[in-house]
This record gives sequence, structure tokens and C-alpha cells, in this order.
Amino acid sequence: MKKSYLIIAGETSGDKHAARLVGCMREFADVRLVGIGGDEMKAAGVEIIHHVKEMSVMGFSEVISKLPFFARVRKDMIRIVRQERPDGVVLVDYPGFNLRFAKIARREGVKVFYYISPQVWAWGKRRIKTIRRTVDLMMTIFKFEEEMYHKAGVNAKFVGHPLLDEIKCSSGAEIQQFRRQFFNSHHPGNPEMQRVLALLPGSRHQEIKRILPTMLLAARTVVDELRGAGMRIEPIIGCAPAIDVEEYSSVMHETGVNAQLCHDVGLLMDSADAGMITSGTATLEAALHDLPMLVAYKTSPVTYFLGRSLVRLKSISLVNIVAGERIVEELVQGGFEATRAASIIKSILTNSEVSDRIKQKYAGIRKALGEAGASARAAELILKAA
Repeated sequence: MKKSYLIIAGETSGDKHAARLVGCMREFADVRLVGIGGDEMKAAGVEIIHHVKEMSVMGFSEVISKLPFFARVRKDMIRIVRQERPDGVVLVDYPGFNLRFAKIARREGVKVFYYISPQVWAWGKRRIKTIRRTVDLMMTIFKFEEEMYHKAGVNAKFVGHPLLDEIKCSSGAEIQQFRRQFFNSHHPGNPEMQRVLALLPGSRHQEIKRILPTMLLAARTVVDELRGAGMRIEPIIGCAPAIDVEEYSSVMHETGVNAQLCHDVGLLMDSADAGMITSGTATLEAALHDLPMLVAYKTSPVTYFLGRSLVRLKSISLVNIVAGERIVEELVQGGFEATRAASIIKSILTNSEVSDRIKQKYAGIRKALGEAGASARAAELILKAA
């Protein structure tokens, strides 16, 4: 008999991870999946009820403005649970919505599986009590999370980080072609004096609006100042699947700074010499691609004030958190301004000791993320339990 699952991933990164999980589940068993996700989950065979483009918001004030919408989404998911009685509910990251829905699913008598743990170690551990009561199995992507949950009485299993399954390293020929494509049309000249600067402003609309302008202004400063040293810098924006190209174009028009767009973010990371990256999973991805970076973050004043009162960490970057030390520089909120960002990026681009030191430290991060195969291990655990 075909098993069925309700699966919920509310962001672009979750869509990617969930798609690979779904692929493994469908490889191991005859299953039907329905829920919330994006294009990658749809391509993997999930019946999408709500798209991640609708669900992606950032910050307390932004969430409040969409509460009526989230209430409708929750009702839709409750209806599916009651009508279809799925074998399990699979929640992927997205804790603001998913932890609340876990309570509902548990009340309905459906098993709850959580893949990619909420970062309770960052926001304080009050949520662990909720997780202990509502989640049948927490599948973690960091080893220290498994240990933390076991101490709190939560059934948890470390499966490894899905990025190790998803990252594809580009060949030397692909990188060479990429760089030639962008430089030949804009900055023909000596390849030894050409540098690619990757700008990765995030996957949420609010991030593009608040973070990309400063990235572009910093990039212009870098371009102008290094031109005098004979160096050609090409800023390239890595595009998120859930963001329309017009949003990037609008910000470039407002700032008066142009940059090329690239939809193959992995190839961009492999080809770039430095990156300005919004705090999030992309920073870990960049580390696995050996890209020296500056990590940036900026949100609304209200969200930042409330967040600072809750967050228990000194660093915002997953790279620094996993490493347990300051590997890459971070600029947050008011500290993220164009002049300071440009200075850090210039040091990476012009000082090989700086970039080499960062790359050497990345080796420890790879080791901390475990072994490839996280998606398959998580799929087997879910199918075995329900």
C-alpha cells in the first residue's frame, strides 16, 4: 500500500534540501507527498499546495503583517491532515511555522518528523520543551545538536549536512569558461589582473531590499579603488530561485550600480575570488566551495532589537559558529556599511595571506559536517518509523 506524507518547507534552502529528501524517499518506497515547497520539490514529485514564494518572510514586523495569510495556510494543512490521514508529517527547517504546526499534527495523532533542526542553540533552549512534546524524531545536521537534544530527552539522530550531497564542484574548464564569459565582454585584458566578486544577498525579498544596496555600493568602491592598481573587478549577483530578476534590476537602478546576474550560484562560488554573503546556509555553502568571504546581515530596526535580546551567540555566521572561532569577518546592521565592507573585500582580493588563511580554516568545517548521504539516511529513518 502506498504511503503518504505531508511535507512542509517554507524557504528556498528548505525546498532544495526537501527535494533531495523526497527523491530518496521515492527511490526507497512507493510514496505520495503533498504540502508546501518550491520548484525543486515539485520537480521531485511533491504536490505543491502553497509555494515558498508565498511563505518567505524575514523579521518580526514582516511576519505580523502576513499573519492572516499564514492562518489560511495552516487551515489548508490541517484539512489535508484530517482528510488524508498521512502516515507522517515531515517538517523541514522553517521553525516559526513548523513548530506550531507540529503541535497540531501531534494532536491529530500523526507522527511528526523534523529534518534540519531549528537553531534552538541560537535562540535559547525554551523551544526544546515544545520539540520534546511534539516531535517524534528530530534529524539534525550538526553533531552537537544531537548531543544537545539527547541531554534534553528528545529523540534525535545526527544524519549529516545535506550540503555535502548537494554541492557539485565545478571543473577547471567550467570555471575558465565562466570567467572568460564575463570578462571578455566587459573587461578584456590580462587574466592575472581580473577578479570576480560574488554578491549573494539572500533568498528573501526583505534581504534583497535591505542588504543588496550596500553590497552594490561596496562593490563599486572596490571596483573604483582597485582599478587604479590595474586590477579589474567584476561584481556578479548570485540569483535566488524565488526572487524575480526585476527585483535585482530595481535595486541596481536605485543605487546606480550595475552588476551581472548569475543563476548558477555554485559555479559562481567556485569561480569567484571573494564574496559578500548574507548570513545563512549560503555561508556554509561558500566555505565548501573554498570562497573567502565577508558575511553581512541587516534587517528592520525592530526585528534587530528584538533579535538581539533573544540570540545567545556572539557570531551570526554559521561558518564561525561551526568552526568555534572567527574565520570570516562579519558586519551586522549599522556596522554593515559600504566603506567598511569594501575595505574587507579589498584585503581578501589583494592579500593572498588573508585569503589563504580563510581557506585553510575551512578544512575544519568540512570535517564537522559529517559524511555525505544525509538525505538518504533521513529518508530511511522516516520510512522505517512510519
